[in-house]
Amino acid sequence: MPEEGTVLLLGQNIVFLGQVENLAEPLGYTVKRATNEDRFWSVYEDGETTLILVDLEGDDSTWTKVLEGIQAQGELDVHIVAFGPHEALDTMARARILGCELVLSKGEFSRDLAKIIGELGGR
Repeated sequence: MPEEGTVLLLGQNIVFLGQVENLAEPLGYTVKRATNEDRFWSVYEDGETTLILVDLEGDDSTWTKVLEGIQAQGELDVHIVAFGPHEALDTMARARILGCELVLSKGEFSRDLAKIIGELGGR
């Protein structure tokens, strides 16, 4: 199967990593995880990232700075989906303001992950 690109998971919690790998890798995607800004930018700068998944329960400072950095770069050929606790309305609103295409509760994210990867994973 041809290589489709990289799905980059930004967050400190590994709970969703296996789920993302199980759905993305059979479709030809490479899955990488970044727990901090330096790791994120080292993966992202290779130009292969097509989908960024942001765990809003991760370090606030990290995901905020990453999203601000992406936003500062202007129009990009990458999709950004954030997910977090359904009760974290302010956090979810901030993720939308910082350019996330979709912002979902963790339950919605788990339920729709295959669709998200299928529809947004490619360029």
